[in-house]
Amino acid sequence: MKKQFDTGQSGRRRAGLLSTTLSWFVFLALFAGMATLQTSCDNILGSDDDAVPEISGVRYMHPDTAAVKGTPEKVGPGEMFVIEGKNLHKTERAYFNGVQATFNPALVTSSHMIIRIPGDMPFGEMDPDDEVMNTIRLVSKGGETVYQFPILPPIPEITRVSKEFAEAGETMRLEGNYLYMVEEVTFPGGITTTDFEFPSDGTWLDVVVPDGVNEPGHINVTTTSGTSDETYQTMFNDSTGIFINFNDKNPWNPWGTPGDDTPYVGDDIPGIEPLNGNYLHWLYDDPLTPGMWWFQSLATQFLKDLDMELPDFPDDTPTSELVLRFEVNTPHDKFKSGYIQFSFDWWIEKDWNPFIVGGERKPLVTDGWETFTIGLDNFDRGAQATYGPMKNAGEFLLRYVNPGEPDGVAFEEVNIAFDNLRIVRKF
Repeated sequence: MKKQFDTGQSGRRRAGLLSTTLSWFVFLALFAGMATLQTSCDNILGSDDDAVPEISGVRYMHPDTAAVKGTPEKVGPGEMFVIEGKNLHKTERAYFNGVQATFNPALVTSSHMIIRIPGDMPFGEMDPDDEVMNTIRLVSKGGETVYQFPILPPIPEITRVSKEFAEAGETMRLEGNYLYMVEEVTFPGGITTTDFEFPSDGTWLDVVVPDGVNEPGHINVTTTSGTSDETYQTMFNDSTGIFINFNDKNPWNPWGTPGDDTPYVGDDIPGIEPLNGNYLHWLYDDPLTPGMWWFQSLATQFLKDLDMELPDFPDDTPTSELVLRFEVNTPHDKFKSGYIQFSFDWWIEKDWNPFIVGGERKPLVTDGWETFTIGLDNFDRGAQATYGPMKNAGEFLLRYVNPGEPDGVAFEEVNIAFDNLRIVRKF
C-alpha cells in the first residue's frame, strides 16, 4: 500500500434573492450588535478571565439553512458555521484539525461563535490517524476545550481516467479534485485495491489495476469523506458506443494504394502494443513545417456504406449530453504541433489540439494507450445542438493539419495510433 502525505436555482426571483440578502445582512448586524452588547456587559459587570470555553454543538450559520437541513454532519475547508456553547467570548485561539483559524471577535458572544474553516487546510499532508484530526479546539487564558467533530474535505471527484482499458498490473492515473486521505479504489466487479499513491494537492491518484477486473463498469475512489460519483468520466473497461475499433468495426476506405504512403491498420507496429487487437497507425517521418495541411498518410475516411454504425441515440439528443471518446498511443515525444481533425461529412469538424496545455506548447506524450474525450457540443465548425446530423452522416474522417505560424511550428515526425472511437452519454 502506498500513501503519500507530503505530498440557485436559476428560476429564483430577484425579489426572493433581495429578501434573502437583506435578511442575511440583518442577521449579521443583529449578531454583531449582540456581541458588542455582550462585551460591554462583561466590561461593566466584570468577568472571569479564567473561564474556559465550552462547546455544546455546531449548526449552520444561517437560521433558514438550519431549519431546512438541521445540524451539519461535517464541515469542510472554507465553510462558515456557528459553534454553540458557553464562555465562547473568552476564546483567544481556535484550531481545526490542528490548523489555526482566524475569527472576528465581533461575531462571538458567550454562547455563539461564527467562524470559518481555513480554506487552505492541507489535507494531503495530514495523517488521518493523527489525534488532532476531526477536532475543534478552543483556547482561552483559563484553558482549552476539544470537541470531536468531522472536519473533512469534500467527496472526491474524478474528472478523467487516463486508461479506460488498462490491464491488470498497469498503472493508470485518475485526475480530479480532493483525491487525498484515500482509503481504497474500487474497480468493476467490486474489486478493491490499496496499491496507489497521490500528491499533497489531491489533483491526481496513480493506481495499479488489480487482477480479475473483467466486467465493464466504473472506478470509484473512497476517502475519509465518502465515495466518488459514477459518471462517463469514471467508465472503465466499457465498450459502450464504439463505432470504430479496427477489428469487427472497421469501415475504412483507404485513399491511394494500401501500403504505399497510406495509414496502416494492424497490431504490429514497433513500440505500440495492441490495446485489444488492431489499431490505426499514422506515420510521417519527414520534417513537417507550418502550413502543411494535407497528407495522404495522415488522413483516414470511414464510410456508412462500409457498415459504419454510429450509436443509435435519438436524433434530438442534445449534443451537450454526448461525448466522443477514443484511445491514443504515441511512442515518443516528437509530435508537438497541429490539429487532429474529427469530421462528420466534411463540415461538422473539431480541431483537436492536445499540444497546447495551460497556454504552453508541449509534445503529445502518452503512457501507452490513453483515453481522451471531446464534447460533441464543442466542435469548431458546423457545431450542432442535436445529435441527428452527426448520427446520419455518410462518412466520418480523421485528418491531420499543421497550421501556419504562429499556431503551427516545425517538428520531426508524426507517429500516432488510434483505437476504440466511441460516443457515450455524459449521464
